[in-house]
Amino acid sequence: MIWLIISLLIAAADQLVKYLILSNVQIGKTVFSLKPIVEITHVQNTGAAFSMLEGKVWILGIVSAIFCAAVIAYWIIKKPKHPLLCASVSMIFAGALGNAIDRLARGFVVDYIDVAFINFPVFNIADMAIVIGAGLFILYEILYDRN
Repeated sequence: MIWLIISLLIAAADQLVKYLILSNVQIGKTVFSLKPIVEITHVQNTGAAFSMLEGKVWILGIVSAIFCAAVIAYWIIKKPKHPLLCASVSMIFAGALGNAIDRLARGFVVDYIDVAFINFPVFNIADMAIVIGAGLFILYEILYDRN
């Protein structure tokens, strides 16, 4: 149960920041800069990571929603216990939920974190949760999953 609460808090933080960006920053505008490290720039993404599948927002939204349902089923059926596995699944779920809400409710994902020292796509809290969760899952698989 605690892992679901953590997931929902991450997704809520993601949605709050996205709401603030949508309410206060014009598309393409930068409102904060710590050059050469990071900038806060409003971008709307109708694709997936690195703008792949551009314009396929409904398909991506449905896939994200199905993934979230599958994670919930996994929690109910498998009842994972290992903290590293639980943390990884929670973070991936939170990120998928945050971006699914965007895709299905807005028709695009709100991105805003722009790393200024390399040429890299703009991203958001949900994207960070997915990447960190995937890294933790790989670490769990390497260290603990003997099957």
